[in-house]
Amino acid sequence: MQATEPNQPIQSISHEVANRSCVFAVCFCFLFSIAPHFPNLPLWVSGMVTFALGWRCLQNLGKLPEVPKWILIPMVIAGGVGVFAEYWTVVGRDAGLALLTVMSSFKFLESRRQRDLLILVFLCYFLIATHFLFSQSIPTAGLMFITLIIITATLITINQRERQIRVGELLHTSSRLVLYSIPLMLILFVLVPRIPGPLWGLTNEQRGGITGLSDSMSPGKISNLIRSNEVAFRVDFEGDVPPQSQLYWRGPVMAYYDGYRWSQVSRKPLQMLSLNVSEPAVRYTVTLEPNGEQWLLALDVPTRLVPDSLMTSDFQLISKKKINDLQRYSTESRLAYEFGADESAKYLQVTSEYPEKFNPQAIALGKSLAARFNSSEEIVNEVLTMFSREAFFYTLKPPTLGENSVDEFLFGSRRGFCEHYAGSFALLMRTAGIPARIVTGYQGGEFNDMGNYLIVRQSDAHAWTEVWIEGRGWIRVDPTAAVSPSRIESGLDEALADELPSFRISNRNPLVGNLLLSWDSLQHGWNDWVLNYDEQKQRNFLSQLDLGIENWSEMVIALVILLVAVTGSFWLITWYRELPPRPAACEILFTRLQRKLARRGIVRKPAEDTRAFMRRISTPELAQRDQLERIIDLYNRIKYGHDEGSPQALQQMRNMINSLQP
Repeated sequence: MQATEPNQPIQSISHEVANRSCVFAVCFCFLFSIAPHFPNLPLWVSGMVTFALGWRCLQNLGKLPEVPKWILIPMVIAGGVGVFAEYWTVVGRDAGLALLTVMSSFKFLESRRQRDLLILVFLCYFLIATHFLFSQSIPTAGLMFITLIIITATLITINQRERQIRVGELLHTSSRLVLYSIPLMLILFVLVPRIPGPLWGLTNEQRGGITGLSDSMSPGKISNLIRSNEVAFRVDFEGDVPPQSQLYWRGPVMAYYDGYRWSQVSRKPLQMLSLNVSEPAVRYTVTLEPNGEQWLLALDVPTRLVPDSLMTSDFQLISKKKINDLQRYSTESRLAYEFGADESAKYLQVTSEYPEKFNPQAIALGKSLAARFNSSEEIVNEVLTMFSREAFFYTLKPPTLGENSVDEFLFGSRRGFCEHYAGSFALLMRTAGIPARIVTGYQGGEFNDMGNYLIVRQSDAHAWTEVWIEGRGWIRVDPTAAVSPSRIESGLDEALADELPSFRISNRNPLVGNLLLSWDSLQHGWNDWVLNYDEQKQRNFLSQLDLGIENWSEMVIALVILLVAVTGSFWLITWYRELPPRPAACEILFTRLQRKLARRGIVRKPAEDTRAFMRRISTPELAQRDQLERIIDLYNRIKYGHDEGSPQALQQMRNMINSLQP
């Protein structure tokens, strides 16, 4: 390859053969950028990346030949067809990423010039954004920041290809460039007008991987969810946090029963709130993780709507669109209440139905209870007493149940989780003539003292029942509390300490626990101020700054002014730093002397030292020759001798120059 000058313009780069060190740098840069995506890509796509990069590196070393175009073109077509066969589309998050990865890999096989390497580096910059389609966590942001530094270092390598730059110097320069961009990034983040909803959202294909509550309940469904330590939502309370036993987070309400599975029925939106309350409202803000569904979790029972939501007549909050993004909303609830006394006869009929062909023993028990007791309250208390006094066990490992699941549970295994107790209790109530339904949601949570908020995990999932009593309406009854009071009072960790690893951070080593609570508090702040920085939060934040920015046009004006100010400040700082250093005081005085002499035709030659200059101009005809010699001698002593920095010597030199008349 012919020698080239460093920092060639882009027109020259387009014709320049790829530099060997640049090829290795771009291969590493691309691998570092795409490697975190390997778990999200089909195995054959990850293998294709490894093959392409390995081939290009060996080709760069002269071990393998270039791939001919007549082979490369069919490979490109096969890669596109493979992506389509994998996803049955080439658009969308997963399919688009796979197609981009495959085509970028083939670009390596045909990269021969510096221009090709530049294109690949710019693709790496684009790949950074794709990672946030899969995760918007703090570790992902940190990893992408490191990736940004590495990509920028690679770009510097390409533009300084004729210089041997150490890796440490490259990373230092690229880190400094990235850090310089942070003020601009913050200005853009704060002032760019926000579109409704968070910037990063989940797509349809992402919802299948989300764990959470379901719109139906059958034995074992919630107990499987309990094993997940994922955060379901976090809650900031205004005031004191209610006791653990009152933290029932209302989710899907299920009224239809087919003998094995409970499911929801369609309910009309609540037109008017009719609720008898005896205590003040509890106000709080929920930060809900994406769940791919439409229900919003709220303390039992919510009494205030959330924007873009509705409330059904069974007090279930429903979002008008699927929750595919982190969502933050404020509401209030009542913990002591009575509602539904005027429930419709049609709905009461639905909540009283049960199939006669399943669970004959449970049906017989329910009917016998109706015959023995005169009031609904007595029947409820009798069943709760049965659960608490007889040999029923609360466990995550119940035996598998068959077609008559309630009979096998009540009269056989007597081992079950909350859905077993809630489901069997609701069936007994219905067979005894009491309308009953299942409510699923979460119970309890762990309070984080570091951030003063409650953490509710998937492991806090729970199911309870509501029974309708004439004159009172719907009343919450939790049969799990009769079997295992510690589940409600202290949480699942205490109730199932022998079966389930503790998910509560407070149960860990104090040092580790404090670190984990601090990390969760940081994540909560990240969710609130970064991921959930929407139009409303932007408006509130700008109003708190009291800058008079109230609408989009004012935001754009402020954005332009700040961008100009910041970039102008960078330019001024750079200009100032590149200015030559201010000369020493003796040099300024000596320059004044030379100007005086130059007006009389006595000019010092370039690179001529002071003594040679004095010898050259020292003639008998030169007036004040002795004084000139003393000035130059004093200058040399100040600059090189013991008078360096002496104010008296400088003042003496200044006086002598002022009095000199050549």
